[in-house]
Amino acid sequence: MSRLERFKAGFLWGAMVLLCARLTPAADTPGALQGTVKSSSGEPLAGAYVKLINVEKRLTFLFVTQDKGRYSASDLPPGKYTVQGIGDGFQSVPKPVNVAAGKPATADVSLTTAQPAQLPNGWPGYPGKVAGAEFWMKYPPPPLPDGPGKEILQTKCTQCHELWRVVLLKFNEPKWKVTVERMREHIHDAGVTDITDVEEKALVTYLGKNYTGLPGSANARPDPNSRLPRTLVQDPAARKYVVVDLDIPTPDVKPHDITVDSGGNGWIVEDIGCCLNKFDPKTFTYTHYVPPAGAKKTVLATPIIQGSGDLLWFIDESNRLWFSVNTKTMDYKAYPMPDTIKGAVGSNSMAYDPKSGNVWAGGIGSNQIFRLDPKTGYFDAFPIPSFAKDHKNTLPYGVAVSGDGALWFAERDVNRIGRVDPKTGKVDEYPAPGVTPIPRRMTSDKLGNIYIGMHETGDIVKIDYETGKMTSYTPPTKNESPYGFSGDQKNGYVWFSEQASDKIARFDPKTETFIEFALPNAETDVRRIEVDQNNPNRVWWTGDTANHMGYLEVLN
Repeated sequence: MSRLERFKAGFLWGAMVLLCARLTPAADTPGALQGTVKSSSGEPLAGAYVKLINVEKRLTFLFVTQDKGRYSASDLPPGKYTVQGIGDGFQSVPKPVNVAAGKPATADVSLTTAQPAQLPNGWPGYPGKVAGAEFWMKYPPPPLPDGPGKEILQTKCTQCHELWRVVLLKFNEPKWKVTVERMREHIHDAGVTDITDVEEKALVTYLGKNYTGLPGSANARPDPNSRLPRTLVQDPAARKYVVVDLDIPTPDVKPHDITVDSGGNGWIVEDIGCCLNKFDPKTFTYTHYVPPAGAKKTVLATPIIQGSGDLLWFIDESNRLWFSVNTKTMDYKAYPMPDTIKGAVGSNSMAYDPKSGNVWAGGIGSNQIFRLDPKTGYFDAFPIPSFAKDHKNTLPYGVAVSGDGALWFAERDVNRIGRVDPKTGKVDEYPAPGVTPIPRRMTSDKLGNIYIGMHETGDIVKIDYETGKMTSYTPPTKNESPYGFSGDQKNGYVWFSEQASDKIARFDPKTETFIEFALPNAETDVRRIEVDQNNPNRVWWTGDTANHMGYLEVLN
């Protein structure tokens, strides 16, 4: 029986047809949970949210109640859970429930307390402000708590970046130590003054005390329910989904990007760390993989993408290596970037062209677009013309291949969109719609057209690859900040993350309509998303600064 058939098989509860989320268990015999969500006056509430939290397994499941306020979940890993209902501006007290193997449990809840104050949409740690680093430099620096390490942070760390980038992170002290060590490893390449070992110890202690995200710290995390909608979900189509959220076991690896292998597993690279990690949705297991070591300490760039067959692609930034890895055998193949290509090779995004087999990436520190032909191992580099003319960093961000094989890319810092002709190498640039749109990530749809998010204005823009015409669409939620994009190549939908509002949205190009799906926790910081093309109802996501990952699945 297929996974989707198993979902459908669980829809009956008593004599009623209910939404039933089928979640393949870690144990041989799964558990099940069902119940009803009611208002404080006893009225059943359809369209309310239900959160099931298993602390031991670091898992959160989110559902929406169906007719008569009912919810049902089966194939849950057995264990101790808390159940909470949220909706219409109210929530229930978390209720403990034991989910046993092979035995359905029941947990009815009533929404008797007020939902936490609404958290304005915004960048994590900065509610009300939707932009990130591109605008932080225009704001006054944040106030810092007194203590040893404050002066070091103000004088040494700001040699390379603004203070906002530091104080909005939520690391524990061991991860701050790794972060500072990584900074020192690359500080000489930046041509700035290093800190001493004594200063490093003071800085790590200061950051670990004040910037942990814990209550009482300078960047304490908001209430998890503070961004869930205050209204009940009215659209029946928007009720039929489940979210599986994993709190990643390794603290603070900043999982910026995600991809899906041929077996339906989610993969991330550690933006702060060394390694690749796999989340298996069948067993709910999280596995750590160490790639081959280079001459320098391996520092992986942000992106990871699916290639042909069982291959994934990622970049070892410090050793100037591009890697493919076979997810069935875990065999790696390295592609050294030649010294004739100058400048940093770090990238924010990669794209795979299934027609040519070539792999593309944007060089965020070198203002170039890179292309690798895996058959020959040959690299091309295409300089961005406006950088050569203005000497202003363009920061090539998202990349995607259109239906004619051209490579499109976003120029975040100059609000332009570029295109590389794969045959001639000619690079053209176009203004992005809006005054300060801040283009970020992009994808191609089933027809080969390009979709890109304007992070500041909130619009998504379609580019007809044959005519170059740009058309803007505005999602229902305001200040939602579209970030990552992924095209459903079977059904034609375009999916994107709404980073500032903790939602994932689906756009239908045929009807030009949106459906938005809320995620369970505030400031999830959802960045890149990836449709599982073998199961296109499932969309994987990463929560960068929250250190979470998971998937959203639409249930037909």
